[in-house]
Amino acid sequence: MVKTLLTVVELFKKNRIDYCLIGGLAMMLHHGRANTVDMDFYVMVENLDDVLKLFHKKGYQADPAGDYQLKCRVEDVPIDILCADHYIGVDVVRRAVERSLGDSFVRIATPEDLIILKTMADRSVDRRDVEELRELFGKKLDEAYIKKKLEFLKKLLAPA
Repeated sequence: MVKTLLTVVELFKKNRIDYCLIGGLAMMLHHGRANTVDMDFYVMVENLDDVLKLFHKKGYQADPAGDYQLKCRVEDVPIDILCADHYIGVDVVRRAVERSLGDSFVRIATPEDLIILKTMADRSVDRRDVEELRELFGKKLDEAYIKKKLEFLKKLLAPA
């Protein structure tokens, strides 16, 4: 999976696509215990069609999954690519940190942004990941940022 991750990251870099790894693989790069079989990315693009065409040009499987997501497969690894929305995704990409992986660097979501994303997903595996991130990073977490972002998203998603 590491080889595939580096292949996709290099493709994004060469084509100047601002990206951020999220999900279970990002958890692992933060030294978490997450177990995953896919990769999840936010990308900063105006139109996912550009990414779709890029993947097709390279011979990778890529299909739209709604207006803001692509379901892809590179070297038999499933990949979800999400267009970074202005409610959360843009901040996640802008705040991303670089982690070394061999001779390369990969941009991954901060622990705070992973906590926010996993809190919003609210699955048992995500709740476990939130607990683990809190154990790993403890007092280093920007709790004010997490609280502010979650309150904003709660209001945004609340029924009218």
